Amino acid sequence: MPFVALPTLLIATPPLYKITASNHLDAGRQHGAIAGERIRGWLGSPEMKSLIAFATTNGSDALENLKRDNTNFSPRLAEEVRGIAEGADIPTDHAWVATLINELEALMPPNSTRSTGHCSDCYAVASGGARNGFAHGHNEDWPGPVKNFFYFLSITAAPSRGATGGNDQVDQPSGLSSCAGLAYPGALVGWAPSWNARGMYLTQNSLFPATSRRSGLASAFVQREAICGPNGGASNLDELVAGLATGGWAQAASVNMVDLNNRRMANLEAYEDRHAMHEVETTGAAAASGANYSHFNHFKEIVGVREDGRRNSSAHRQARLDALPAARTAADIAARLSDTADAQYPIYRTMTLTTMVLDGVNGSLDVWCCGNSAASAPPLYRWNLRHFFE
Repeated sequence: MPFVALPTLLIATPPLYKITASNHLDAGRQHGAIAGERIRGWLGSPEMKSLIAFATTNGSDALENLKRDNTNFSPRLAEEVRGIAEGADIPTDHAWVATLINELEALMPPNSTRSTGHCSDCYAVASGGARNGFAHGHNEDWPGPVKNFFYFLSITAAPSRGATGGNDQVDQPSGLSSCAGLAYPGALVGWAPSWNARGMYLTQNSLFPATSRRSGLASAFVQREAICGPNGGASNLDELVAGLATGGWAQAASVNMVDLNNRRMANLEAYEDRHAMHEVETTGAAAASGANYSHFNHFKEIVGVREDGRRNSSAHRQARLDALPAARTAADIAARLSDTADAQYPIYRTMTLTTMVLDGVNGSLDVWCCGNSAASAPPLYRWNLRHFFE
């Protein structure tokens, strides 16, 4: 797998763990074993100890409901969760809690030890449209000790017997497809920034509706199935959108998508049984004039959702990007995601785990982390997503 490790800074970088597996259970076991120390460290943090305590007391009904519904939705991924627990030598329910963090934290009391702010996304289209250039950037934000434990994970599906090349080599009869991305310790890859072997990439902004279901589908399950489902996963934007628009979500998410091969980008918001999509204009007059589309942690596309009302940061970050000229290049995105002009609610924050900027033309994904903004240092990793699994 070709990747370039650029000059190392003083702070150690999160590792890229690479595994090759024949099925989901095997992938989970290898994932848990290789990342076990980080997984156990994260589960021992105050945030996760509080979440596990909730999930085994007042939230135990929600945990059981979510386990049931997501196992029914994708038995393969439920096997992978079991494998993570076995490989990391942790209780199976703890791997479920790590994977269901988005849904379970939303059900905790407001004064609980839980994460409170997440993620910024910015899109760029060159003058004249995507044929001249397009890019997407994401700040992955999560406060607290997870910065010491997160990592990147690459799962390569072992070639099927008799595979002749192409996508046949990235899918198993078991349904396992090659998939990679940023991993929250012990959780399925596919929830945070993720990509497959067919030119599809996604990121997520958390959304915070005032109410959430105690059952239903988890974002980690829906997103993983949508981008890295059987037969190599989604091959274009329409397939990815169809996978995300399944309905039955327990909570909500804002998913940002890039289709490298067809030069398309879009945002899809999902909340329970509703969804709404905004496709970024990459051709025609709108692209030529500049679209300046971005997304934070407020609903923009689904109207009428009552939010929990504690997300002043999102409003400030949105206002700051709206005030700037439309991003045209990957470099423009890097500058905007490094912005600290609003001292109270900056776009680049102390809780920013990584900045990830994808150049859509050449498929290059640049990754910054560990307290270094994209404007302050060279990227720590550079991966070509068109050839990542080769």
